[in-house]
Amino acid sequence: MSLHPTGMSLPPVREPTPPPYRGGRISYRSRLTLALVTAAVLPVAAFGGVALLFVGSSDPGAAVARVLILVVAVAVVFAVVLALLLAAELSSPLRAIAGSVERAAAGEEPASPELPGDDELSRLAESHRRLARDLARRARELRRVLDILESTTLGEAPGQLATRAAAQAREAFGMIDCQVLLVDPREIPNEAAVPGEPIPVRAVLVANGETQGVAVGHLPATRPWERADQDLFELFGLEVAAAVRNAELYARVERQNRRLVELDAAKDDFLRGVSHNLQTPLASIRGYAQQLAAERPDRRLGIITEQADRLSRMVRQLLTVSRIESGALRPRQEVFSPAPRVRRTWEALGVSDVPFTLDDRSSGWLALADPDQLDQVLWALLDNAVVYGGRTAIHASVVAGDVPGELTITIADHGPGVAEADRERLFERFERGASRPTGEGSGLGLYVSRELCRAMGGELVLEPVVPGRGAAFTITLPAEAAVEP
Repeated sequence: MSLHPTGMSLPPVREPTPPPYRGGRISYRSRLTLALVTAAVLPVAAFGGVALLFVGSSDPGAAVARVLILVVAVAVVFAVVLALLLAAELSSPLRAIAGSVERAAAGEEPASPELPGDDELSRLAESHRRLARDLARRARELRRVLDILESTTLGEAPGQLATRAAAQAREAFGMIDCQVLLVDPREIPNEAAVPGEPIPVRAVLVANGETQGVAVGHLPATRPWERADQDLFELFGLEVAAAVRNAELYARVERQNRRLVELDAAKDDFLRGVSHNLQTPLASIRGYAQQLAAERPDRRLGIITEQADRLSRMVRQLLTVSRIESGALRPRQEVFSPAPRVRRTWEALGVSDVPFTLDDRSSGWLALADPDQLDQVLWALLDNAVVYGGRTAIHASVVAGDVPGELTITIADHGPGVAEADRERLFERFERGASRPTGEGSGLGLYVSRELCRAMGGELVLEPVVPGRGAAFTITLPAEAAVEP
């Protein structure tokens, strides 16, 4: 009896088995029948031949010869029939064993015949019965292992999973005791097998090359434990290790998600607080700068006013983000013509060195939207067109949509456009294009603009690339036809 490195006892090494018997092309049953017929016919034929030699050729002898021939013929026929019956009887256990093997191979419950005696057929039947019992037992154990794997959940703590796996291993493998220890296997010494004592078994828990622990236990001394049993137990250990590792990763991800949610909530609170606290001082700075500029014109005061307006817009974006995230954004709905608002927003930008054209093809349709929120969207799109369009010509169009009840506003520049790598993430929070200068803008303009459009029942999209045109953004808004006077 040898000891496996995992601590289990292995059966003694057996001598190599002889090669299988090959009887040529004639079946075993045919050879057996032929042998029985030969054994039965040869003595009768020999007796008949000897008798014919002694009878002679006289008339009475000829009659006796004919009788002997008849008797020999009858004996041969009887021997052949008896040989066939004996061959069928002798091969029936082999047929039963073969049928049992086929049922076992098909996954059905095998049933090997019981043959009395201690000959080769009896030992073959006994070996097959033992093999059938082992196969059925391992099939049940494998089914229990699969049930164990199906019952594992990601939300279960690793310690609870190990405790439950130990209890399930005791039931699945018929063990006296079992423990699944999430420790270094080197801390648990190997047990030597002692004849007559419970058999120690052991399986190291390994998942993705990392050791998670070890499963140890004891089996009854009378319990057979072969290499296949140990392989199945080690498979159980591998699956438990994978479940433990998945549970640990899931718990880690859950902790990180909770931390991220907490950080996101803290960031939103910070943005709301900073935005509200900045509005008042910015309004004071802008007001005093305009007052001083009216009393004593100075270019520096104009720069202060411009930068205060820029910072005020950024604060307004932050306030809008906080309202979007909290669900407090409630746009009011008014009916108005959007083309004049596009013109006023462009004039408010005060960019005199950039060509601008407006094409109003609204055909009398009016937008149903929040004017202030639309102004914020238009300001962001026109400002982006000036800054990132390379101060090229900007074209705006207001068109009645192809779908009744829709109005579209498209703002396009003739700059380099948006890189293909940036198109998918351009509307995300705090995202900027790869070609934009570092620190330029807050990365909130397009995100806020799209959310404002959606809050008004519309949409904001980046149009596909067109040769000779830069970036083009289209606002879609609900609309209604103007009422005739």
